[in-house]
Amino acid sequence: MIKIYIITLSCLLLFGCQATVNTVENEQKSMQVEAVDTTKVSTDTFLKNRLEIVGVDKRELDGGLFKVQVTARNVRTGFWAQLVSWFMGDSPYQIAYRFTWLDINGMQVDTATSTWIPIMVIPGDTVRLNAVSPNPRCRDFTLSIRENEAARS
Repeated sequence: MIKIYIITLSCLLLFGCQATVNTVENEQKSMQVEAVDTTKVSTDTFLKNRLEIVGVDKRELDGGLFKVQVTARNVRTGFWAQLVSWFMGDSPYQIAYRFTWLDINGMQVDTATSTWIPIMVIPGDTVRLNAVSPNPRCRDFTLSIRENEAARS
């Protein structure tokens, strides 16, 4: 009988410590954006199994600038994924991202805004990575995402 109590208490303790995010959003979207076809190259297995790119949207602003929004979701949810993340010390997940802007010919446009931006992603959370092109010559972009090693130290 005492084994049943211990097992029940252990299960409640393990399942009760799971920290995920619940999200509610407007079902009837009124924004007007242009969905962007993407090509994804993932060489980081650590990132590949944790962060899923859900969508990439682009909108032209007044003055010829572009606003880009990349929607990503942390797919590490559930008890076992949480347990592994807890043992590895990566929950919540710390990432950094950087937008690199390209001109109409695909050449990189050097800007002061091409810096790594740290962000924390909670299990099950959806984040939006935003950027505005620094000048009207920027017509395209590349988004780089990496694990934020500085936050783990």
